[in-house]
Amino acid sequence: MNNSNLVNSKQLLQAWRAGDTDARDALFKLLYSELRQVSAALLRAESNNSLSTGDLVNEAALRLIKLDQIEWADKSHFLALSARAMRRVLIDHARKKKSDKRAHHKVTLVTRIEGAAQRLDMDVLEKSLIRLSVLDAEKADIVELRYFGGMSLQEIAEVVGASQSTVKRQWRVARAWLLDAMMEGQNVGDGIT
Repeated sequence: MNNSNLVNSKQLLQAWRAGDTDARDALFKLLYSELRQVSAALLRAESNNSLSTGDLVNEAALRLIKLDQIEWADKSHFLALSARAMRRVLIDHARKKKSDKRAHHKVTLVTRIEGAAQRLDMDVLEKSLIRLSVLDAEKADIVELRYFGGMSLQEIAEVVGASQSTVKRQWRVARAWLLDAMMEGQNVGDGIT
């Protein structure tokens, strides 16, 4: 995205915050391709999923629109919150499928991060992230931004207002903790202790 689009997105965010629905619509149109990239990363290898990338973007957009008075900092903040909304849509969708007595399949979480694809149960991931957010909300935010938002460490540093080296350290710790928690969650879920 070029500089004029960055400036334009910041202006649109400010106008939306002031109540301009035309600015809101223009912002979604401007950033739609980036939102679809995030959506595609979340859906790429999920089997038996009835959501398309467009469906996921639209569901997340509807959730964001319903929120009142979001203090959008910038484009990165908007994309981070959009990724979080998409994650919530996927979790809700997986839970609905599970409650409908359909077989729940593990998902391959694919991000723009090289070597980050893993087979995950979305419900175990969600429970692990909730536990992490109780222990350390900052680390949970970094995991969300990295995995679900596909953001680089530099982009995350800008969103959370920390140095890149701090984010990198927190990312390593959070990733290790989350992996351990998910392994524990899988074992408990399988009846293996």
